[in-house]
Amino acid sequence: MLALLGSIVGLLGSLAPRLIGYFEQKQNHVQELEMLRTQGDFQLQMIQAGHSAKMAEINTHADVQSELAAFSAALRPSDVKWVDGFNGFVRPFLTLCFFALYAAVKAAQFAILQQDHSGSAATLLSMWGEEDWAVWAAIVTFWFGNRTFNKERGRR
Repeated sequence: MLALLGSIVGLLGSLAPRLIGYFEQKQNHVQELEMLRTQGDFQLQMIQAGHSAKMAEINTHADVQSELAAFSAALRPSDVKWVDGFNGFVRPFLTLCFFALYAAVKAAQFAILQQDHSGSAATLLSMWGEEDWAVWAAIVTFWFGNRTFNKERGRR
């Protein structure tokens, strides 16, 4: 009986590593499948994100093209002299009005700051800040940048 028990234990003992190996391999396959599924999900998300970005780019490009078409249509002469003259007058007039208002505000600011009896140069320097540079850059870019684009298009 002891010999039979020893044979069964020996048989089970020799099968034990194979059974353990089988379960380990099964667990490894489950982990690999999970990793592949996770990688596939990640790749799908990346593809979807790329697709969304491309669609946003296409939509933005279409918006820009439609705005440029509308802007170009608005700049075409109407062949009515007074309408074209008024259209050419509006932007410079508004720019000059804004400049007059801006100059008046700066003059008032200068007068207020001079009341503390500081030097004129120091007052002028304290009045000119980042916002003033931004306004200056916007005006110069608008007027002179527009000329550059018109020269590229063959217009004056």
